[in-house]
Amino acid sequence: MHALLNIALRAARDGASVLTGHFDRPDRVRILETRGSELITTAHQDVEKTLLYHLQKIYPQYGYHSSATQLPESGTTSNVWFLHPLIGTANFLRGTQGFLLGLSCQVDGQLQISVFIDPLLNEEFTAIRGSGASLNGRRIRVSSRINLEDSTCAMEFAPGQEPGTQTRPLQQALEQQVRIRTTGNGILDLAMASAGRLDGGIIPKPPADQLASVALLLREAGGLVSDIEGNPKLAGDQLVFGNPKYFKQLLQLARQPR
Repeated sequence: MHALLNIALRAARDGASVLTGHFDRPDRVRILETRGSELITTAHQDVEKTLLYHLQKIYPQYGYHSSATQLPESGTTSNVWFLHPLIGTANFLRGTQGFLLGLSCQVDGQLQISVFIDPLLNEEFTAIRGSGASLNGRRIRVSSRINLEDSTCAMEFAPGQEPGTQTRPLQQALEQQVRIRTTGNGILDLAMASAGRLDGGIIPKPPADQLASVALLLREAGGLVSDIEGNPKLAGDQLVFGNPKYFKQLLQLARQPR
């Protein structure tokens, strides 16, 4: 197994146990900060500490960036660990499924591995650049769906999103008998598409560091992701993703005039 992935899984599994412990005792979870539309909690903080404990003793020279707290600058700028202690905070705080822990590593300026764990389902999504994607150690691929009809598609709506932004694509999707799924977690949607559980999706763009990590997973599983203009650099504020054949039709759907 890839050395970085081995270490990442060890850290992420321990972090997932901490996260599950907080989920089981919601009365002990406190909100520490509101950052935009995201809440930062004591669960984020404790999982982050657990991840750092495992990683820093083996890679003390690496840089560290966390989506939860502002870590002090350290190590090199080209070798960086990206920590995502809790993705899907709203679901977590409501006591529902649909949250993840994420971890990825950049070496020489390029993202090499990513890990996402669903602690309630004991599912581990992993990717190694150039070596494919896996779920619980077994290779995964995006779906082979070609047509929109009878497909399953994720659609998410951001808080404060302009009214009507996705009204037309949603209406068109329903008219073509597309089954719509809304998990409340765009990163989870991308992971599910990597395993072929969703055929694709149209969602608001997640935070850049989380998106880069899960985009590696999707692409290693054979999927495509772009903004609604088809730009793979993801410059827009919405994303379209899915298997290559289905993706083309979904991109047309996303471009429907509002």
